[in-house]
Amino acid sequence: MIVSEVMVKNPITIKANESLKKAQELLVKHSIRHLPVVDGKELFGIITESDIRSAFMQKGKKDKTGAISHPSPAKIKVSEYMTRNPMVVMPETHIEDAALLIYKNKIGALPVIKRNKLVGILSIIDILGLFVDMMGILTSSSRIDVVMGKATKNFEKVSSIFHKNDVNIISVGMAPYPKDSRKQIYFFRVDLCETKSIVEQIEKAGFTVQAAID
Repeated sequence: MIVSEVMVKNPITIKANESLKKAQELLVKHSIRHLPVVDGKELFGIITESDIRSAFMQKGKKDKTGAISHPSPAKIKVSEYMTRNPMVVMPETHIEDAALLIYKNKIGALPVIKRNKLVGILSIIDILGLFVDMMGILTSSSRIDVVMGKATKNFEKVSSIFHKNDVNIISVGMAPYPKDSRKQIYFFRVDLCETKSIVEQIEKAGFTVQAAID
């Protein structure tokens, strides 16, 4: 899957000479956390909810009388707090590569550009939504966690047990098995069913079931 299939197209944007007050209003109005900063379609930077909050929390300055004054958000420009030359991805970037970029750099979103023009934005929420959809978490389902060796034949053997019971496999997740590096834990999310009989068959076939959720 590529970024263009997941990204938000035609995202809400703001210009560098606009005020932080307007940026905050846009974030609240559209329930978003990131605003690409543009001139036309050309990307100049990105400003986030965190950037604006940081600006609002800045200490005030003393004037000639010694009184402390705080700058008005309506007078502070986006250009003063935006991140210039932010990390970006292309529409054809693989979603796994984009997710890794977000994770490694601890950022919340990536502008998506094509021929140096902004065409979308990909946020961590978009990626999480994709994960939830792919894993079938919002679908009524059951789950059986099985410990097995990494050989393909083991996976095929357990899968065949589900098929024999006419139970559809929605998704499969994997994690290392801490007690034995030669094995993995496979998280089978399947059609909603009574798991007791299937668990018994899997264990009879020589595998360990860690957990089962109807």
